[in-house]
Amino acid sequence: MRKMLDLCSGFGGQSEYFLKDFDVLRIDNNPLLSDVAETVIMDIYNDQILDSNNTEIEYIHAGPTCLEFSTGYAGPRGAAQRAGDEDYWPTEGIRLVNRCKAIIDTLKPRFWSIENVKGSIIYLTPILGEPRLIIGPYVYWGNFPLFSFDATIPSKADKDKRHSPLRMNYRACAPIEISKAFHDAIVGQRSILEY
Repeated sequence: MRKMLDLCSGFGGQSEYFLKDFDVLRIDNNPLLSDVAETVIMDIYNDQILDSNNTEIEYIHAGPTCLEFSTGYAGPRGAAQRAGDEDYWPTEGIRLVNRCKAIIDTLKPRFWSIENVKGSIIYLTPILGEPRLIIGPYVYWGNFPLFSFDATIPSKADKDKRHSPLRMNYRACAPIEISKAFHDAIVGQRSILEY
């Protein structure tokens, strides 16, 4: 069976459609997400992720937290901007993205993506290059087949659960329409060797 690894998976929105015909492993460090199907609660810095069971993965997706990158009013970057802090730097966010990319580079999947918010572009472009795809507020870097996307997706504000301890996870969860578009593009991709 084809394999997908979903790092910093949250509610697993990016991998949701893949569950139908891929063996999906979701990794997140938040114990409140332990009931999400196929989720293992583990720190992203744990080298067990590089275990031999995770070889021959076709697709790795990573959705590292956007908190430090977000320009939202309540986030640290927004607060720094209002305070006139020109030296603001998202240290932990960058560290997390670098760890996700190191896992991708080690496991060498056929396809990979890293998703974050538009506010991350200025910080992540020097590390990952130009974004490959932007769908509304979802910005993707990586190596995956490009596709057209014209479905309507809910706004992040519509998904807000203001008083939930998982509020950021609700807002960050990729809609099923995006998961399906990635799935169909990856499944439909053919190598010249397959003809």
